[in-house]
Amino acid sequence: DMLTMSDEAYALRSRANADPVLQQAVERGDAIFGGVNETLTRKLTTLPPDPGVYLFRDGRGTLLYVGKARSLRQRVRSYFQPRRDDVRLATFFIDRDVADLEFIVTRSEKEALLLENNLIKKLKPKYNLRLRDDKSFLSIRIDPRDPFPRIVPTRRVRKDGALYFGPYANAGALRRTLRFLRSYVPLRDCKDTEFKSRTRPCLEHEIGRCSAPCVGQIDEAKYHEDVERALSILRGNAADLVKTLRGEMAEAAEGLQFERAAQLRDWLTSLTQSLERQEVDMLETFDADAIGVHREGGLVEVVVLFVRQGKIVSSSGFGFEHDLPDDELLSEFLPQFYSGGRSIPPEVLCPAEPYGRATLEEWLGEKREAKCFVRVPQRGAKSRLLDLAAENARLTLLASTDKSRRSHELLIQLEKRFELATTPRSIVCFDVSTTLGKDTVASCVAFRDGEPWKDGYRRFRIQKADPSDEYASMREALSRYFDRAVTENTLPNLLIVDGGKGQWNVARSVLDERAITAVDLLALAKGERRGRGLMLDRGEEERIFRAGHGDGIVLEPRHSVTLLLQRIRDEAHRFAIEYHRKRRSRRSLGSELDTIPQIGPKRRRLLLERFGTVEKLRSASEEEIASIQGIGIDAARSVVKFLRRK
Repeated sequence: DMLTMSDEAYALRSRANADPVLQQAVERGDAIFGGVNETLTRKLTTLPPDPGVYLFRDGRGTLLYVGKARSLRQRVRSYFQPRRDDVRLATFFIDRDVADLEFIVTRSEKEALLLENNLIKKLKPKYNLRLRDDKSFLSIRIDPRDPFPRIVPTRRVRKDGALYFGPYANAGALRRTLRFLRSYVPLRDCKDTEFKSRTRPCLEHEIGRCSAPCVGQIDEAKYHEDVERALSILRGNAADLVKTLRGEMAEAAEGLQFERAAQLRDWLTSLTQSLERQEVDMLETFDADAIGVHREGGLVEVVVLFVRQGKIVSSSGFGFEHDLPDDELLSEFLPQFYSGGRSIPPEVLCPAEPYGRATLEEWLGEKREAKCFVRVPQRGAKSRLLDLAAENARLTLLASTDKSRRSHELLIQLEKRFELATTPRSIVCFDVSTTLGKDTVASCVAFRDGEPWKDGYRRFRIQKADPSDEYASMREALSRYFDRAVTENTLPNLLIVDGGKGQWNVARSVLDERAITAVDLLALAKGERRGRGLMLDRGEEERIFRAGHGDGIVLEPRHSVTLLLQRIRDEAHRFAIEYHRKRRSRRSLGSELDTIPQIGPKRRRLLLERFGTVEKLRSASEEEIASIQGIGIDAARSVVKFLRRK
């Protein structure tokens, strides 16, 4: 559809260029759009008044910026009008870089919004805002209609009658909440299939985190009392609960039930601390997301505060290097932020009115399946909430700037310590992982300004080299990486290989074969550290191998540069091991059931749900197996014959 629209747009533009009236407008356009080249001026005068998406390109055809408009003619021309004091900051690159223009006509402004979002994700324009983390946030799900409800973390919020609490911007906050809930309210967390098949209490019950409803240790009514306690905590209505706990603790102490009193004391302490961490308690009870924006120079930080039932439950921050004005920034940020399965509240509070506000509200409402309003509050609790979001954005940007400064200083130390040609702002590290020459893989992790850059991560399945030869495997991975890096002009400042002098020589030869001289090379290896006299310290030391140091340079333990190099090397090792295990599991960890005649995926699932393990299935009789609906006596005989063969 996008290509069809694009062809229609080009056809429209061609017809306009052939119109003599428009040709005269082009001549007059020199006065209207001063300083713009003739080709661009001609296109500006032929823009239609329809909604759509526009694409700015530079002289080499590189895509610079994608925007949406309810009227392409008015929106795009506004970038080239004579400047005023309140000119939009988004025009900072127009005069300097823009040399060409394309547009795509859409049927509505909402279609333009969706197309803009898709194009930004797919084409990654230079000057557009891009959210790297577009995963849905975690929430807690409880379905009180179940006889024995369980607490489930989930990323999808559905209208299924269950209760959802959150969202939680990071998994750590969710784990802390669940850890507290399960220590105080021992609800089950096992899957329904496991719950139905269990015959004795699990380990969670033994350590006091489950009341074992699976084996009748608690009745349904008592269990639902615990569920209500959990719901009170999640809803933030814990004041009455604190009073109840204090009373129960006093009664237990008077009755000399000291273990019970100590347990209640611990629950009370955890609950009190949880309440103290609550940052804001509004007088009004409402659900909303508050967007805070703070700028310093070319840096901008956006923080989203999630408010549920009038209380801040979590927050999430995003940092950018950008000069977009607030209205443009918010019009790009909101569609990307709420795309996917993220929870959408009834209100989104913004510090400025986003461009295309009505279209955003319509789109958010459709995704939420209920109305959603984008508001700019000027007074009251919601305005104070925006102030708090802006302050959080300021503090986050301040911490981020300080962290960037420290990272830059650390990279300068790395440069001086090993006499590198440049400050290594871009670093890649390679590692090889194998098990006795099988499933050999290599990993490449990338760091920018001292922090992991996931877009630069690569993994390689060794195809041509001898998989038992780690040097040959490293050569293949490096060759494939640098062949592409030379073509795309994406060479790093520093290459690190995990290994000793041998791996350094392999990497050096790969760089020399391609005449790459701008990339510094280090090899990081562990050695054996010995003490003096008769006492030997068998611990491991870190050594760096570089040109001119055949025996390597011993790194100082716990030095900041050493820790940085270890962190990079360990990340490459983790990434390689993760890929190696994934490939190995695909090859060798298949279930024994996969090879049984007459047993396909559906029957295999039924058998595992009933018996749990292959060992239990092996000891089962034909009659027990055949009693499962969907198996049958012939398949049962096939299972028994296969599993009990000599």
